[in-house]
Amino acid sequence: MRFDYEQVHLFASELLRALGASPEAAFHVATSLVKADQIGYDTHGVGLLPLYSQMISSGAIVPSASPVAEKITDAICRVDGHLAFGQLTGEEATKTAIESADNHGISVCAIGNGSHLGRLGEWAEEASSRGMVFLAFTNTGGGAKNVAPFGSHERKLSTNPIAFGVPTFGALQHNIIVDFATSQVSGSVIREHDRTGAQLDSEWTTTDSGKAVPGARSFMEGIGAMLPLGGRVTGHKGYGLAIIAELLGGLAGGVVVGQEDPEWFSNAAMFIVIDPTRFLSIGEIEEQITAIAEHLRDDNVRLPGEGAHDHKLSAEKSGVDILEYVLESLATLAVDLNVEIPAFLSHFRTRATDSNDKHKTW
Repeated sequence: MRFDYEQVHLFASELLRALGASPEAAFHVATSLVKADQIGYDTHGVGLLPLYSQMISSGAIVPSASPVAEKITDAICRVDGHLAFGQLTGEEATKTAIESADNHGISVCAIGNGSHLGRLGEWAEEASSRGMVFLAFTNTGGGAKNVAPFGSHERKLSTNPIAFGVPTFGALQHNIIVDFATSQVSGSVIREHDRTGAQLDSEWTTTDSGKAVPGARSFMEGIGAMLPLGGRVTGHKGYGLAIIAELLGGLAGGVVVGQEDPEWFSNAAMFIVIDPTRFLSIGEIEEQITAIAEHLRDDNVRLPGEGAHDHKLSAEKSGVDILEYVLESLATLAVDLNVEIPAFLSHFRTRATDSNDKHKTW
């Protein structure tokens, strides 16, 4: 179902304010979430709000908190998220790192106590839109262990997402953006399949027998583990990436898996920002981008970031696509928070009132 961006954004903002966010924080977090839906990343869109409500109730997110940046050297900084909404922390770290790289050519920003940073690619987009190369590596502070090491079936690691961004300076209509979990899929994809009843791909998970988990509900109940990126045959590659992300996140946040076993996860991350014009002119970079695009593209080949760009153009024309189960969970959350359900969700008002705790399965 498609809706006007402003309608969805306003409703998300109202829910966030009811959860304890300031009007400014609610606006920024809602923007991040709705933009994720707008580009087709519904696993990191407004459907996260019921999960955030649970995290707030458990103290894993502090809605009134604000991230604080600390300068360590001219090119190195640290941002303590203080468990604020991770979208605010990611924004602060990216902004600080860009300013530093603009002056010094390169910068590194460490994030600790990040709660949930949301869609990591958002910060790759922000940096590349400012003409900067971006690299990010994250861990979860020892929590959310759902991924098996290569050769194992036990939950020992998190999905540890990584992201990269390269500016194209107008050579393409979009920048080059790469954002993925170091497991076969993100945890949000599993949760989405649980809510929709969709079948899990057999290459996503494993059990002690070596077979796939029978379904998303079984996985959510603790059966089996996700496979590292590359799966049963070449999962050593994703496993290696996960270890690098774990250790770099550990440098940033101070904790890696095996040290602590918290009830909830909290992202730590290492953001690296580089000014590419310290190496080549903008014109030379544009020539390289054009050459590789012409070399790779055909009717079946797109470049990283192109799909999200096209999805955004479609959403701007036809509205933001929100899945029905997400709409129902938001209406239910609104009832719990005594927030008025907007007219565009009136279809879900009765169902939400009758089942006002369904979202707690997230």
